[in-house]
Amino acid sequence: MVHRIFFPLSILGFLVLSSDVAFSQEEVSGRATIISGDTISIKNIEDGKQFVFRLWGIDAPELEQPCEKRNGQSVDCGVLARNAVRAIVRKNELVCVDFEKDLEGKLTGLCYMGDKILNGAIVRAGWALAYKQESSDFLDVEKKARLKDRGVWKYKFSAPWKWRKSQKK
Repeated sequence: MVHRIFFPLSILGFLVLSSDVAFSQEEVSGRATIISGDTISIKNIEDGKQFVFRLWGIDAPELEQPCEKRNGQSVDCGVLARNAVRAIVRKNELVCVDFEKDLEGKLTGLCYMGDKILNGAIVRAGWALAYKQESSDFLDVEKKARLKDRGVWKYKFSAPWKWRKSQKK
């Protein structure tokens, strides 16, 4: 009788433990090179492998995407966003958690600077928008940045996903 109960429970325990291993998220840590307002490259300290992450849940202006000042003058919003992210990250070590590949096959990640979530910090500073197609996690932070005219919210601009779509025409 004990064998009949113990054996199925031990199998269930094994499956639970093995599923945790199979679905664990890879952690990558190191100094980042900022590629754009929502894309970074990190050389993992542990194994020296290079990883390129699009920051999960956010979307920043493309490097060639313009914005317009109130006086009508054009500025390079994507370049401003990239430079702002460089200033946010500085030389801090990041820890990024590997989520999954997005629809374009890019690796997405949630990255931390100490106890601060980089993805949210960029949205909070106004240099990226919450990417609702992936998550609603940063919508409140985006709203606050917009109301305070931070980052891109100082300018007239198209949401990055709309701008990309308009460039394909």
